[in-house]
Amino acid sequence: MSLKGFFKFLFTNIIVRNVLLVIAASGLLILGVLYWLDSYTLHNQAIVVPDVTGMQEEAAAPVLKSKKLRYQVIDSVYSRSAQPGAIVDQIPAAASKVKENRIVFLTVNAKNAQTVELPDVQEISQRQALASLRALGFKVDSVRYVTYEYRDLVVGVQYNDKIVTSGQRLPFGANLVLEVGDGNIEVPADSLDSAGVIEDSEKDWFE
Repeated sequence: MSLKGFFKFLFTNIIVRNVLLVIAASGLLILGVLYWLDSYTLHNQAIVVPDVTGMQEEAAAPVLKSKKLRYQVIDSVYSRSAQPGAIVDQIPAAASKVKENRIVFLTVNAKNAQTVELPDVQEISQRQALASLRALGFKVDSVRYVTYEYRDLVVGVQYNDKIVTSGQRLPFGANLVLEVGDGNIEVPADSLDSAGVIEDSEKDWFE
């Protein structure tokens, strides 16, 4: 069969012609789907995420919007090293490549200091008190020894030069001073004689 006769056979035979039309239609459909997917997923089109850490939320919003990105505040922390309300973390990180309309998740620094309840550290050892306070984020600047019969037992806690009690809420990371017993007993003035010696009636109490 000649080439001319072969093509004549293809286009005149209804079965072969239908098969060819189905193949052509399928090819066009596949190409159309691929083109749509490429357009829908913005193939090879990536947006570089800007760095908004350190900015206030109000300042970061237009920056992200200009890049066709959305944002959502998902967490709040407290840090003395950052400005109140400033963004301290972002996901995805700055310079990441994402698709248009991606959500950037933000963590901001709390505008008000976080407070923590002071635990009861009265009448426990200095070591135990330090561990308990530091575990809650408090800082102990110094230890001040006061007259008390049991050495290294906590007598009180000071914050800003004032005695504070358990249950009070103090700023996270507050600097405290522990008042600790020095192991000495304060002798009542009325128990001393004129020479400053403990009277006989009181000696047995201290021995």
